[in-house]
Amino acid sequence: MIAVGVGFSGAVVGWALREGVTTSFSRMGADLVIVPQGALVNITSTLLTVQPTDLDLDESLGETLRAVPGLAKVAPQRLVRAAVEGRAINLIAYDPAQDFTVESWLPEGQKTSPDPSGLLVGARGAEKLGDTLTICGRTLTIAGRLDQTGVGPVDESQFITFAGLDQLVAAARQMRLARPAGEAGQDGRHEHHGAAECLPDLAPGRVTAYLIQLAPGASPEQARFSIGQIPGVKIVAGNPVFTAARQSLGTLFWGVAAFAGLLVLALLFVVSLLFSAIVQERYREIGVLRAMGAGPGQIIGLTLMEAVLLTGMGSLLGVGFGFLLIFVSARSLGFYFVSLGVPFDGPPDAFIWAAAILSMSCGVLLGVISALIACRRALRLEPYRMIQMESAP
Repeated sequence: MIAVGVGFSGAVVGWALREGVTTSFSRMGADLVIVPQGALVNITSTLLTVQPTDLDLDESLGETLRAVPGLAKVAPQRLVRAAVEGRAINLIAYDPAQDFTVESWLPEGQKTSPDPSGLLVGARGAEKLGDTLTICGRTLTIAGRLDQTGVGPVDESQFITFAGLDQLVAAARQMRLARPAGEAGQDGRHEHHGAAECLPDLAPGRVTAYLIQLAPGASPEQARFSIGQIPGVKIVAGNPVFTAARQSLGTLFWGVAAFAGLLVLALLFVVSLLFSAIVQERYREIGVLRAMGAGPGQIIGLTLMEAVLLTGMGSLLGVGFGFLLIFVSARSLGFYFVSLGVPFDGPPDAFIWAAAILSMSCGVLLGVISALIACRRALRLEPYRMIQMESAP
């Protein structure tokens, strides 16, 4: 019961801690940022997002960067200036499949990537969830609002997927085709500026910068040397302390997993000793049964039935004990981590029930293995010798 309860609660609480710590490290930003050679950047801001610049890179550079050893994620971003209802905004396009610095700032209830018709707004934006913005004739819905980052370009910008940006570019081009140059609109002004005002004429297949996350154990110096061989790019490095801390996170969790494996082996040894004592206490009964014609399969079946009943009841009680430990951890450890700014959100219900079933199954399996080991020792003895033995005290 205790082992299953601790194992079950450890899996659930460990999941919450791992996700929270991973999110916190993701919020530290990129390890490296790749920008055009002549771009001027602010290192504090580029850890999370790109900076306004007239220079850009080809999107094919992304495949080249992904082939560099030691790079875990290569997240492209493109910053453009757009006009919304008479005001200019920074519109940053990102790839949800590769992103690790934008959506990590979404609150737990909003952690879903927007579709092409959706926007994410920074913490300083006036828009609220569900509000709409019209850009180049397309209505976009605010699908999420980022937490306060303290980084101006993030808190003051709107974020859209690359697919959504492509649709805006297509809409702007249609506006240019629909309004020939020199044609006046209702207000008497020349409407050929309308598309240019809502969105500049963007060349396809370009990005402003690539945000890089290094793989665990990768050397930042080696990665910078490899990327430096690519012509026309500039490398901006993040805080090396943050990089080292994030890279050591994977090693930490692997160490915890190895320690948990050793605990399972220790538990198997203890339960095996327990069933060995149970079987030894019944040597005379087992010897009589074998002398009366009971086969090894019947003896093993009786022992396994008892093992399944005992470990099954203990595992069931252990799951209840585990839920109690989870409740206590959420009210103590969870509040502490939240006070430090580290998210502590529970896993999905499917994960919780899967962990409960797996913990119970492991508990029963340990009992079955231990009972088989004890039976194997007993069946090696002759029935008459088992009858003559004294039961264990």
